[in-house]
Amino acid sequence: MPAPDPVTVFIDADNTLWDTDGVFAAAQIGMLADVRRQLGTPDQDGDPLAFVRAVDQAIAEQHQDGLRYPPVLLVRGLEKALAGVAPNAAARAAMRGRHEYRISPDDADAIASRFRASLEVTPTLRQGVRDGLEAMRRDGVRLLIISEASRGRVEATATSHGILHFFERVLEGRKSAALYRRMLALTHADGRTFMVGDQMNRDIEPASAAGLETIYFPGGFQPRWSLAAGPVEPDHVIADFSQVANIVIDTRAAAA
Repeated sequence: MPAPDPVTVFIDADNTLWDTDGVFAAAQIGMLADVRRQLGTPDQDGDPLAFVRAVDQAIAEQHQDGLRYPPVLLVRGLEKALAGVAPNAAARAAMRGRHEYRISPDDADAIASRFRASLEVTPTLRQGVRDGLEAMRRDGVRLLIISEASRGRVEATATSHGILHFFERVLEGRKSAALYRRMLALTHADGRTFMVGDQMNRDIEPASAAGLETIYFPGGFQPRWSLAAGPVEPDHVIADFSQVANIVIDTRAAAA
């Protein structure tokens, strides 16, 4: 009997392999502290991260680059929010930029620069990643990363954790069903294929539309626009990355 085609697993990077959100959370809380110091505003009751992210997501929903908007806009939005302006209105004010601000342009730029620098911290691996990758490689599973982040940054982070060698390739692109179809053809993934990711709208739904079996590994942060129930449900939901190996290896054994 001929051997079955190898199983191929595409894996998202940020917040799937490693906890990028934890780095962003620390950076955003640091920015809020910087803005408070500049304004002389005392700490308030409540969750500081939730306060920042209400403004952050309001800006992202209004900006053409989404969550990749310039961080100085968050400085301006937080200044308005700390003055009692609602998040959506604070975001609109930051986007228009025609308001009087107490924080000078130079100080706002300095806060944004410190925020960007704090994002250079290497994120920690998520639970079960190393064990799951090792188990799949031992079993002959093809592993590839597919990410919207730059390939260079993904490779650098994977190298810092000593896991880059597990992967056949690192692929970069804006995720869509068409991209997944191109990646299947490019990598000659003729056997059973999986996609593992933390975002329903960026990882699971387009991969499912392209015919991949999907494994949803929820991350710590879900943008509110991604939480709306979509037409597609993941084939599997996991709480630990090592469970990917169990699913994939069982599939490979069944095909033998």
